[in-house]
Amino acid sequence: MKIHTFHSLWFLLLLSGSLAAAPLQVARDLSALGKEARERGVPILLAVSQEHCGYCVRLKEEILQPMEISGDYVDRVLIRELLIDPWEDAVDFDGVRKKTALISDRYRVWVTPTLLYLDPDGRELTSRMLGVQTIEMYGYYVDEAITKALRQLRTQEAPAYTPTPGDLGIEAEVTDAL
Repeated sequence: MKIHTFHSLWFLLLLSGSLAAAPLQVARDLSALGKEARERGVPILLAVSQEHCGYCVRLKEEILQPMEISGDYVDRVLIRELLIDPWEDAVDFDGVRKKTALISDRYRVWVTPTLLYLDPDGRELTSRMLGVQTIEMYGYYVDEAITKALRQLRTQEAPAYTPTPGDLGIEAEVTDAL
């Protein structure tokens, strides 16, 4: 009995380790991704990242990959990674292949990681998330943003979200009233 239990626990440990290492799917064709999102009626969570970005790796390993593995988000969101390293390219939402850095420039992404919540046409649905600050609460904030994006997409209460200067990392002009 002890041997059977030991082997079962060892097998589960191996299985959990291999699942944790499952890579996040890289977006190579945003046009096809948009089509899939439209068919499924879900938004796209596009994690803009770079190969050498330690925060990106941590975000993927501790938040995004476990979300994918859990299966709890299958009917809520498509999660993909957009690598913006200089040698990377992808098909954009308009069907044209281009450097992924140009795609991120269109969204005015200036820091990695940045999480974009997009509709099937590539328009932002809710506030983006810039960088990683408190990883302990990050999952909660991602989940809340997915809920907002899904509600926006399904109810179409208002036009797509327009990024604010704060979303884009643009500081408001400071003036001295004195």
